[in-house]
Amino acid sequence: MTDVNQPGRRVQLLRQFFTKLFSYLSRNALKLGLICLGFQYSTAHAETVSQLTRTTFETTLKNGLKVIIREDHRSPIVMTQIWYAVGSGDESGNLYGISHALEHMMFKGTSKVPNDEFTRLSRIYGGSINAATYTNYTYYYQLYPKKYFPLALELEADRMTNLVLKPGDFQTEMKVVMEERRQRTDDNPRNLAFERFKWIAYPTSHYRQPVIGYMKNLQNIKLDHLKDWYKQWYTPNNATLVIVGDINAEQALQQVQKYFGHIPQKKTPDRNDVLEYDRVGYRHMEVSLPVQVPNLYMAWNVRSLVTAKNPQDAYSLSIIQALLDGGISSRLQDRLVRGRKVLTAINVNYDPYNRGDSLFTITAIPADSVSFDTAQKAIEKEIDKFKTELVDPTDLERIKSNFVSNLIYSQDDIAGQAKMMGNLEVNGLSYRLMDDLPKHYEKVTAQDLQRVANAFFVKENLSTLYLSPIPEDQQP
Repeated sequence: MTDVNQPGRRVQLLRQFFTKLFSYLSRNALKLGLICLGFQYSTAHAETVSQLTRTTFETTLKNGLKVIIREDHRSPIVMTQIWYAVGSGDESGNLYGISHALEHMMFKGTSKVPNDEFTRLSRIYGGSINAATYTNYTYYYQLYPKKYFPLALELEADRMTNLVLKPGDFQTEMKVVMEERRQRTDDNPRNLAFERFKWIAYPTSHYRQPVIGYMKNLQNIKLDHLKDWYKQWYTPNNATLVIVGDINAEQALQQVQKYFGHIPQKKTPDRNDVLEYDRVGYRHMEVSLPVQVPNLYMAWNVRSLVTAKNPQDAYSLSIIQALLDGGISSRLQDRLVRGRKVLTAINVNYDPYNRGDSLFTITAIPADSVSFDTAQKAIEKEIDKFKTELVDPTDLERIKSNFVSNLIYSQDDIAGQAKMMGNLEVNGLSYRLMDDLPKHYEKVTAQDLQRVANAFFVKENLSTLYLSPIPEDQQP
């Protein structure tokens, strides 16, 4: 029988209750005049979870390793993540894709844990391991039952400094990476088109470079390049260690000091510029690839939380994204997909937690017999309404309530918490911001949305791509 007095169970029951309550109130908000209660719920839920489960400790070791430990005692497991401040945005010349290639090699063994022993150990002791590379970072995670948490630290500290890069492993893994490139990009026309599109959307920022690199780069990367990249960037003073789970923070820090404290720090190279020019001018490209239907890509150059002079700009852009494409009742879905049937599909994206400037992107599939130009103008018309019309207060409160609720739930498990904290830290923001984000988003006003729309959604910040099917007379 489950003990409802356990903290984890109480949180689970509270979440189930408030989820049902919030769903009911959202459906009946206009009738009951209680839409603001959804807001109160979001903040109350965050505070309840925080009080029951979250004790966070932060320090920096003498060698520069930043350590963030958050206690969460709902389940007897521990998530360990290490974030290195290096990614595809730091690559240049013929080495595009090297950060991702090194990520693959990090599982190939050390002098202490050779060959595939790292993976075998995780399997034996009930762990789950993986990694990811992005423009700004490379991160690795290990999830273990709490009693094997020290093993995760020992393994991670070992491969920070003792990685053995062997020719045989290198040749095998580079073939794996090349196949990954073929499957995800070269054989995926939409991804291939977007890869090309980023070169006009980011005319100067290194964010235009593909994380996986180009095939010609992958063919030219040598084992010595990987060794140099490892020596340059994999050092404690370029890393953030995030630990979330059923641990005691003081005892966990002692374990961290035991395994990482002796590793010497090293000077790292200067990172590449990831800022972008403002209002560089309208850019457009047209591509024909083997797609089944036409695809429209639109991207505006905008700021992130890090690069915005006023952080409220980034919070406002996130709410605009939610208003445009935050569910079945969102503006673009309601007005252009179901309403006028100008589009058959739409997707809006914006990343506010970026080390450099960001893109606000819209990808859409025009409906049958609807031209690219017609679809683009219809989307721009909806965007322009933010410039001249203040968003209805009820709609704004509803969208902010849903947005904040989703934000809170995305961080409810230990993996979500750790990833958000690591992502904020590696991009130049503080993990402390995570618990304050709901309050920042709730403060966004209709006037903020109007101001931001006029500042960023201008033709001089816009790039577009028309992706068309290959004409029948040109098909192989």
